Amino acid sequence: MEVVSFKIKNYKSIKDSGICYLDHYITVLAGKNEAGKTAILEALEDFNLERSIRKEAVPIGDESSKPEIELLIKLDKDDINKICKNFNIKNLKTNELRIRIKKIYPNNYEIDFSELLMEIFPEKEELENKLMDILKELEEKVINLPINEDYIKNQPYYIPSPDKFDNLKFVENLSHQHIKKVNETVNTLKKYVEKFNKIKEFIVLFETFCKNNFFPNFILFRSFDDILPSQIPISQAHQSEIIVDLSRISNLDLDIIRPTTEAGKRIQHKEEINIRINKDYEKFWFKDKSKLVVDWDSNYLYFFIKEGNKFYRPELRSKGRQWHLSFYIRVTARSIEGRKNIILIDEPGLFLHAEAQRYILKKLEDCARRTQIIYTTHSPYLIQSDKLNRVRLVIKYENEGTKIEKITAKADRETLTPILTAIGEDLSLGIRVDKKNTIVVEGFSDYLYLLAFKRLLGINEEFNFVPSVGADNVLNIGAILFGWSLDPIFILDNDNKGRKVKEKLIEGLGIDENRIILVPFNKEGCIENLFSKRDFKKYVSFSKSMDSKVIVANQFYQKVERGEITLSNFTDETIENFSRVFEKLEEVIKNET
Repeated sequence: MEVVSFKIKNYKSIKDSGICYLDHYITVLAGKNEAGKTAILEALEDFNLERSIRKEAVPIGDESSKPEIELLIKLDKDDINKICKNFNIKNLKTNELRIRIKKIYPNNYEIDFSELLMEIFPEKEELENKLMDILKELEEKVINLPINEDYIKNQPYYIPSPDKFDNLKFVENLSHQHIKKVNETVNTLKKYVEKFNKIKEFIVLFETFCKNNFFPNFILFRSFDDILPSQIPISQAHQSEIIVDLSRISNLDLDIIRPTTEAGKRIQHKEEINIRINKDYEKFWFKDKSKLVVDWDSNYLYFFIKEGNKFYRPELRSKGRQWHLSFYIRVTARSIEGRKNIILIDEPGLFLHAEAQRYILKKLEDCARRTQIIYTTHSPYLIQSDKLNRVRLVIKYENEGTKIEKITAKADRETLTPILTAIGEDLSLGIRVDKKNTIVVEGFSDYLYLLAFKRLLGINEEFNFVPSVGADNVLNIGAILFGWSLDPIFILDNDNKGRKVKEKLIEGLGIDENRIILVPFNKEGCIENLFSKRDFKKYVSFSKSMDSKVIVANQFYQKVERGEITLSNFTDETIENFSRVFEKLEEVIKNET
């Protein structure tokens, strides 16, 4: 199971977030303070089955509005096999299903799995139409029919048994002959209802099955709600969530450490868990050779941070160190828990400096191989310039409230600063970060396709692609990068707009013509025209809306990232066209050295 997207409505400052599509691994919600980033994570946490949507989520001044959280989830082949086995379904052809789930304040769920219903019951729509036709035929003749249009359209969970159709009352002016015909129609209706009831029974059972098997479990990591204590009574350790999580990642057995266990076994267990914890932890705590040490006596479990030859209680170390220790334990444990967890982290590494935040990314990448992660940030050090497809902007508008936008949105400077910083320069310190080979591309889909083929072609040269918001904004991005003493290369569409931008870059910014590449080469078009007709139809065909174009490009990139699409999938024409782009880039870079 994978969460494809979410949408939030009427939740605190969020009137309508818009649809936020999630990355297969990590999704970054970037935005300035008070934009509504935390409210988004809280809303997702409130989606969980064991929770009700919190009262304070109801918008102030508009108590009639009911908060809603909607998810689109994708089921893979293993999930589908599980459904088939449980419901004894055969010959289900699809390898992938999507289910839409909405939670409405305070705790009501609506599950839309019409895609699956059509696969299992292709006759459903025709059956509904026949039922509706018969009802219309009977509505003026029968007074007490046990079903109505709402029963068919809204599919309530009560299912009338056949005897509910007995003892029907007819309008008084019907003749015996008419009553006989009406009864024949009622008998036909009963047969259709029996068939429809089978579908309704499946709906009721599947909704329960779906809740038990496919609902995600969102875990919101709060920095200091559950810091690792210095000591805890062994008798109470099993009640502490963070101790249970520590047990999960270290194999700490709370039964073995009890005083009733043989002493040698307790000592051996202590040595084993300390080795196990620190073998992994040292990969993600870069600063020194310090270690987390677990100890115990007959009554208490103790925790220390060992630095050199000294032992410190966790609360005596810096806030950053305490946060990192808690983060490491909780996030690692929840990523290997075996449930359908999705980890939510609000501003990770807030108390850590830049280098430590980069190590946080390393840990997140490791955990994301097992579970999806969503985190909020306004730090450039938690945004990777080669993974901008993971970033979603959180913007709070005066009249529209909090919105989640694509990175291509026209956001204010403060919102975009961490992203611009990630691709260019540390503005807060005024220290230039040398991003070699900065390349401005015309759109976000261009950025994604070039990143994908850089990976596919096995190109090791460092290319720092910077997406613009269309051709019109290329000049602005170029001016900013020049202001940071960078000398970017530009890749533009080979169309009228792209050629006009090229002229303005040359005339307005004095860009060397050789640093501007128009694609495709020697013909009118855009980056999608680098694909052969066959490959375009197979991988990147999209509707006319910009949203579809970017979504298709992002799906393409993620499939390449996961190894589902390889170079062997493409025609020679596509490979040659994209190879020429990178050859041209290497040629420009070689000439400037």
